[in-house]
Amino acid sequence: MLLNVGYKFMSLLLENKRNRLVAVCWPFFSLIFLFLLSSGLLAQETLKKSEGQQIIISQESEPDRLGVTVLPVVYYTPETKMAFGLGSLLTYRFGLLFKQARPSTLFIGAIYTQMKQFTLQLKPELYLQKDSLLLTGNFLAERFPTKLWGVGPDTEEVMEEVYTPQRFLLEVGLQKKFFWKIPLYLGLKYHLESTRIVETEPGKLLDQDLVTGSNGGLLSGPGMVLSFDNRNNIFYPTAGSYLQANILWNDHIFGSDFDFLNIQLDLRHYYQVGDNQVLAIQALAETNSGGVPFYKLARLGGDSLLRGFYQGRFRDMNLLAFQAEYRFPVWKRLGAVVFGAMGSLANRFRDLSWDGLKYSAGFGLRFKIIPKENANLRVDLAFGPGNYGIYLKAGEAF
Repeated sequence: MLLNVGYKFMSLLLENKRNRLVAVCWPFFSLIFLFLLSSGLLAQETLKKSEGQQIIISQESEPDRLGVTVLPVVYYTPETKMAFGLGSLLTYRFGLLFKQARPSTLFIGAIYTQMKQFTLQLKPELYLQKDSLLLTGNFLAERFPTKLWGVGPDTEEVMEEVYTPQRFLLEVGLQKKFFWKIPLYLGLKYHLESTRIVETEPGKLLDQDLVTGSNGGLLSGPGMVLSFDNRNNIFYPTAGSYLQANILWNDHIFGSDFDFLNIQLDLRHYYQVGDNQVLAIQALAETNSGGVPFYKLARLGGDSLLRGFYQGRFRDMNLLAFQAEYRFPVWKRLGAVVFGAMGSLANRFRDLSWDGLKYSAGFGLRFKIIPKENANLRVDLAFGPGNYGIYLKAGEAF
């Protein structure tokens, strides 16, 4: 959601074929300009007061300070017209040994559009008791148009339709670390989500109620989380693994309008292959059983998985996917990446095959916006068969 100004502005330029080259190159030149500007202003270790005094900024002496990053969000699309907002990321370390504690984070974002559409999100992640306790939350309200091409791995472009969901989400979780020297967490969570489809295209799938969840509904149910995380940094890991299994059960006994079970596996590993060079790999699996609304099916496409395709371009009951990214420094705060991804979907898990394989690849630049935490601003250019996408966001894809 943060910094979508680059991507949205590019969509306007792409309406004119003569501007296609500018649309592809602009984000990269913008990132380089941002680096050159900030290298003289932000990367300095001293700030001068008006009286001529100096404030010494030392990362080593301030590991327990509150870090705040605020970024403006401005963009335009035909569906939303002008949109304005702010995104903020707060970081803090709890405990006595600040340097050894993982940073707790709170993301706050708000967007309002000319067409009276909005997104408001608060996403806390708190590490407590020497990282032995993890509290998570996700609070979101939004009303935004998006696209659907039907369900299945072989949907065609002519099936595209635009619809507008109105969604309210509340999810809270608690995970406990059970072994002192092993970062293995087990926990519970609760998911409550209300979705209304407030606008559809006449004569299309949703208008004719041809897919499950065409009118939206309420999801409610408990879940379990099992995770292992020994990454050396949660914003930009250079070594370690992240493994997480999620089980979510929605049922009428909890007030849900849909009965289904969702299981997700997310496996990541980070190899340091040279000086400040990292090979990141990720494998994902998802399976559903029961009556799943179309907007909760497994999906391929978006800014984090199968970049180059529209978010949710392909969706079905089951998914297997893999992606890899090579990250390396360029100069000071500036870095670069190359990446590739592939995935397959099917109605039944045993029907997953190479025949329905989707794939994409691309490259991008990284600019370190929070040096203390190694947090990056990223701009990626990704290509798939007959598709490409430009992404300008904060944080790594995975």
